[in-house]
Amino acid sequence: MMKINSISIFDNIKPESKEQLENIMTSFHAQRKETLFLEKEFIDNLYFIEKGKVSIYKINENGERKVIFIFKNGDVINDLSLDQEKNTIFACEIFEKSTILKCPTSEFIKIMENDFNLMKNILVHTQNINRRLYRQLKNSSSINIDKKLAAKLYRMGKEFGLEQGEWTLIKANISITYIAEMLGCKRESLSRTMKQLQDYGLVKIINKNIYIKKEGLSKYFKGN
Repeated sequence: MMKINSISIFDNIKPESKEQLENIMTSFHAQRKETLFLEKEFIDNLYFIEKGKVSIYKINENGERKVIFIFKNGDVINDLSLDQEKNTIFACEIFEKSTILKCPTSEFIKIMENDFNLMKNILVHTQNINRRLYRQLKNSSSINIDKKLAAKLYRMGKEFGLEQGEWTLIKANISITYIAEMLGCKRESLSRTMKQLQDYGLVKIINKNIYIKKEGLSKYFKGN
């Protein structure tokens, strides 16, 4: 049975809306590295993560991948398009084995028209995504790579972290290459910068697992 209660935008919506959504949504499993959709692909569905993680990314003019976000349990993956232009502005890849829910956009809009809380939740979701994009733009345009990395690791610690004493384990299968793609830099540069943060005692890597000191990283990228 689908667990739509785990999806954040379905909080406090009408019981009849949940019933209608359960009737029109389908669920499927997806494996790591599987492509959910490509950039500029026509999509007439909304996708949600019941369980797992996915990454969204764009390819730049040099053919390099720039990871934008990693979404987790309960997140909406793509935008709700209210016009005829339904081509995606980014691509989506499964980051770890996931269960995905799919809902036809036209049917979703009909339900939303009769449920103010569902509409409000969509607006709040869009607002939060815009804020995250603003923070990314701010962090990527005006600061050095060491502070970019500190800010990214801090954010990942908040989203995927497991507290272990003074350290926080980032519970996501993240490689140095993947973090470089998230920051839009070369792997070699990222490795040197990661070593710098390790030397400062803010990061440690054990068996490919990344541990961070969140408070220390926060002070570092804020310049305190």
